[in-house]
Formats: sequence, structure tokens, C-alpha cells
Amino acid sequence: MAGSKRSVLLASAMVGSALLPSLAAAQEGERDGPILEEIVVTADRKGTETVQVGSFRGAKIIDTPLTVSVISEELLQSQQAAGLLDALRNTPGVTNSQTNTTVYNNLAIRGIPVENRGNYRLNGSLPIVNLVDLPLENKVRVEALKGASALYYGFTPPSGIINLITKRPTDDPVFYAALNANDHGQTQGHIDAGATFGIFGVRGNFVYGNVDSGIERTSGERSFISGAFQLKPTDTLTFNVDVEQINKRVTEPTIIQGPTRRADLLTVIPRAPKGSTNPGSEGFMNRAAETNVLARAAWHISPQWEAIVEGGISYAERDRRFSRLENFNPVTGTGTLNAGAADGQLYRNRNFRGEVAGTFETGPVVHELLIGASKNVRRQYSTATTTFAQAAGGANDIRRQNCVALGLASDCVQNLYDPIPLRDLSFSGATPYNATRDTKIHDTGYYIFDRARFGGANQDLISVLIGARKSDYKETAANPAGGDTTTFSDKPFSISGGLVVKPMEWFSVYGTYIEGLESTPGAPASANNAGEILPASASKQYEGGIKIQPNSNLLFTAAYFDISRANAYINAANDYVKDGKASYKGLELSATGNVTRDLSIYASALFLKAKQGATADPVLIGKDIENTAKTTWSVFGEYEFSQLLPGLALNAGVYHVGKRAINPENSAYLPAYTLLNVGGSYTAEIAGSEVTFRVTGENVTGKRYWAASGGNYLAWGAPPTVKFSVAVSLF
Repeated sequence: MAGSKRSVLLASAMVGSALLPSLAAAQEGERDGPILEEIVVTADRKGTETVQVGSFRGAKIIDTPLTVSVISEELLQSQQAAGLLDALRNTPGVTNSQTNTTVYNNLAIRGIPVENRGNYRLNGSLPIVNLVDLPLENKVRVEALKGASALYYGFTPPSGIINLITKRPTDDPVFYAALNANDHGQTQGHIDAGATFGIFGVRGNFVYGNVDSGIERTSGERSFISGAFQLKPTDTLTFNVDVEQINKRVTEPTIIQGPTRRADLLTVIPRAPKGSTNPGSEGFMNRAAETNVLARAAWHISPQWEAIVEGGISYAERDRRFSRLENFNPVTGTGTLNAGAADGQLYRNRNFRGEVAGTFETGPVVHELLIGASKNVRRQYSTATTTFAQAAGGANDIRRQNCVALGLASDCVQNLYDPIPLRDLSFSGATPYNATRDTKIHDTGYYIFDRARFGGANQDLISVLIGARKSDYKETAANPAGGDTTTFSDKPFSISGGLVVKPMEWFSVYGTYIEGLESTPGAPASANNAGEILPASASKQYEGGIKIQPNSNLLFTAAYFDISRANAYINAANDYVKDGKASYKGLELSATGNVTRDLSIYASALFLKAKQGATADPVLIGKDIENTAKTTWSVFGEYEFSQLLPGLALNAGVYHVGKRAINPENSAYLPAYTLLNVGGSYTAEIAGSEVTFRVTGENVTGKRYWAASGGNYLAWGAPPTVKFSVAVSLF
């Protein structure tokens, strides 16, 4: 329950997608052989023992042969996380990419973009579209499964899977209300309510309010409603349905677009403006709406076997006004303001999955087996962009008239350092239907995983994991004459393998090899071929590490990874191309959980070497991959004064991102930056209800910094913000 220290029972039939199950040896004299085990996740601390993403449903993190970060609901509340970057800021190697976070969070992990149509998952299953702020208010946890995960999820980049797990109905009724605000004038209300009536349970969340990030000439509003429904007619049969409706309307601030011609590349980084700076108009509005529906049926055939069928759809519509300063002079701060409008963008994911999971013994070896099939169809219609500030025509040119209407001269020149306050101007982005921009990805897969474990008192001294997937992958584009035309297809067979050695219950060593499959993300808006989907490709990942868990509330991890994948970038002709190979090698460190009863920490670090390999352009060989910092680290801690003043907690977080190349040529680097956040909370019982007051200061030192690059874009960081909230749990 939000705002409480109550434990919540998440049965293996209720949470996430049915993957390799969590298993326990049968109690002597009660059953023969191992059984499928019910999972209990407690929400009364910052760390979490189990993971519900990838092929590891219900497995302890210490037994998982990959890097997994789990962000609990309590940690989300402690930091007053409003978006995914807030939620994952303590996770090694997670950074912002290309744009600022006003509209949505465009993320990269280990320097690899997290694909917005396939890498974000609801309850470990449905791929949801990350082109609008995905709500956290109805989520009990957020997980990041690092690296290649295509054997289970299909064609996805090896950056990782971001999994959002919804709150479920509980046996006890829930009614929670909160008011969230900031010092810029943003105010949003949140209600979380639910109950169970016999075999039927329901949990609903509702959010509404205005949006104000403190950036000049931006405004908007946000609404969100969700329902989680559960029907359990028998002890062995469970039905779940999750529904989300998301709406957000907000101005998208202008960013910088650097030149692509090699002779004109930026070699001087402009000074970072104030976070509140916006050279654009309030009328440059982004409107997005998304509906997510996921249905799931789980049948416990026996204590050893379970079958699951699930299906869902994620449907998003977007009208976007995207603006940038082109022909930018980093010394004077001047550039040509160019705004583009694209109305009627459509994104639709349909996903189906069927699985059988179970356990059995062959002599001294315990097998945990998963056999399944999935089909995912992703449609994207990227409408053509209408622009108004390109150099053309005379004084009567409509694009120049638009600039004059905004308050600029007809040459559309604006200044980053001392911007002219612009008037509100809206313009149409409607264009005729273009079948060639209407594309689909059909990804069908058949897979099998087996975890064979043996040795030791609990038969978990050694675990060997093997997996295989046969894929049927096809990319199509709508044909103006009717039907679809296949633009790329493949039927690859890929494998994975892993080894976990656990000499003690609190210590494990692991190594994995995974063959990944990935769809290439669409070309960014700055490219000549904006929106084009390039052919899919393969990747390979090696990873090895250690995990130490001195108690159930504290976990230390260290991992080394080596990922190779196709290199995609904007070339000197301003075309988005796939050319050659890219290499990502790095070391990750983390320490999470409760150090003492009152002190919790979430510390992480990434040391990354990301290089471009052999390409058709010899100038790029051996250069750093754009927007990849060699070093990122963070430390967040919270102390609860349980003895001195029960209910009081203070926290602080420090977040560092190293310097990053702004383009494939490495003509210049964004400087490193370090941000400081501080906060506190106080919980008390008032009139028989639990009331929590929170305050959080973000970037309290007022640091000016460059938050993101990529695709020849530069985006500066947000202004300092103070967040407030009051939350009441009535029962």
C-alpha cells in the first residue's frame, strides 16, 4: 500500500510474465520433488531480493546471472520520482539521451539507447510505447535488466529492459490520497484505492494536474487513470487485467542542433544557459495519449507445473512541435529557430504469449524448465514534418511570416544566451497520408530455457543456464497500391548460456554469453531520412560478475561486460546509417539496501569504454561513441530517526556524469557535471490516519549543465526545483 510499511504478497501467478520460476525443495514427507514456490516481496525497505523481469521471474537477484537493478516503491517515494530518469538515476550507466525530460524520458543504458517501442515492458510482458511520460504512481517497483535480453523478449537493443510492475489488489482495503507540487507552480493530485471482494479484486489510480518544470514559456497538463483487476475463481486459476490511460499536453522546449557537415562541426561547446531558458514559443506544444491493456491467465496445473497465456496492446498517438536552433554559433549564441510540426503520429504494439513452466529432477539435478512462444506486431506511422523557418522565398514566404508572428525578424534568428521572449504561435502539422512512412515489425519467436542446478545443501551450489530461440522476423511498409511490402526479413536461431557458482548462500560468481537480436531505432528527426527504420541486426554480449548479500536487505555487485553490436549514426551527409560495429566494454559496481536498521544506501558506478569499430568512414574508427560518458556514479542515502524522532527521515543524493562526445567525429565533448539533491520526510498519525509530508530539493546548487546529446542534438539541464507532497493513507 502506498505510503505504508505493509508487506504485500505477490504470488508467482500474479506478477510479471511467466519465466523461469522460483523453486523450492519440497519439505520432507509432504511432497516428492521440487515445487513451484509462491513469492513474497516486502515493500518496507529500499532494496528488493527478487526480480520479475527477463527469464528470471521470482528468482533471487543473487542467483541471477546478469546485472539487475530493482527500484522499490519506497525508494521512488523517498526521491519523489516523477519520471523514469528520476526512478533510475541511481542505476549504473543510465543517462538521458538527445532531448530534455519535459515531455518524456529518452534514456540510454551503458551508452546504448533504450528503444522506445520495444524495451519498455508492463509487468514483464507488454511492450509499451515510451513517447509520453510513463506514470509511476500505480507502480510498485521499476526494474532494469541490463544487456541483451532478446532470447526472451525478441528483437530488442542490448541496452536493457525497463520493466514497470503495477500495484495489485490487496486483501485489506486501500485508500491513499496525495497532493504533489513544486516551487514553479505545478500541482497534481493522486488517488490510489482498492479492495478485494471474495474472488474479485480491484485497484485503481487517478492523477490529474498541471505541468510546470520552471522553464520559460512552457505549460501543460497531465492526467492518468488505471485499473488493476484480478479474478481468482479457484486456488489454481488466476485472471489479471491491467488498463492504463495516459494523457499529457506540454510545451517542448527548444534545443540546439549542431551541423553535420564535417567542415562545420562544432569544436567549441557553448556555455550552458540557465535551466529555465527556452528560446522557443509556448505554442510549440507536444500532445500525446496512450492506452495500455494487458490480460493474463495463469493455471497452476500441479505443484510442479504452471501454464500462462497473456495478450495486450499499447496504442499511442502524438502531435509534436519540435524546435531547435540550427546554424548555431557557440560564441555568440545565435542560431536559426526552426520548428517542425508532425500531427497524427501513431504507434501500436500488439503482443501475445503462451508458456509452460515447471520443475523436475533427473538424478541429483533439479531442472527449472520454460517453454514458450510469443508474437509481437509493432506498427509505427511517422507523419512527415512541416517546418516554417528554413531559408527560402522572399518576405511573403509563410515560414518567414511565422517567425515575424512569433516576434523575431524575418531571418528567424534567435539567441540562446539572451533569447527574445516569443509570442504564442500554433501551426498545423497535418500532412497527407504517406504509405511509405507506415511501417510494421512482425516478431514471432519460439524459445526454451533450462536452469539445471545441483550440489550443496540447497542444490544451488552450481547452476547451469541454457536457452535458445528461433525467430521469424519481418519488417514491412505499407504499399500505396494496397497491402504491405516486405523490406527486411530473417529467421535467425540464437542461443545463450550461463553459469552461477554459489559456494555460500550469501555469495555467488557468474558468467553469461547471450546472442542478441535488435531492431534498429528509427532515424532521429535531425537526419535527412528522419523516421526511417533500418534493417535489424545481431549483437553479442559477454558478462561476468560477483554478488555478495550479507543479509536479505543488503546487496553488493560487481560486473564486467563486453557488448558488440551494429553501429548506427548520422553520417557526414546527414543520413542515418548502419555502418560497421560498435563495442561497449565496462565495469559496473553497486551497493544497495539497508546498512543498518535506520540507514539505507543506493550507490553505483560505471566505468565504460565505448568505441566505434571498422566503418566505411575511416575518420570514425576508434572514436568514442556519442553521448557515452567514461565514468558515471551516484550515491543516495536516507537516514530514519527511529529512536530520536520516529517518523522523521532525511536523505541526500549526489549524481555524476562524465564528459561525452557530441557527435561520431568527437569534434567536441560536453563537460562533466555533478548534481546534488537533498530531501526529507515526516510521517505521523493524525486523526487515526497515516500522514506523510515530503520535501525534495533537486540540483540545489543551481548547476548549469548539458543534460544530453545524440543525433547532433544538445539539450541543457533543468533548473533547480523544490518538490512538496502531502500524502494520507486512510486505511
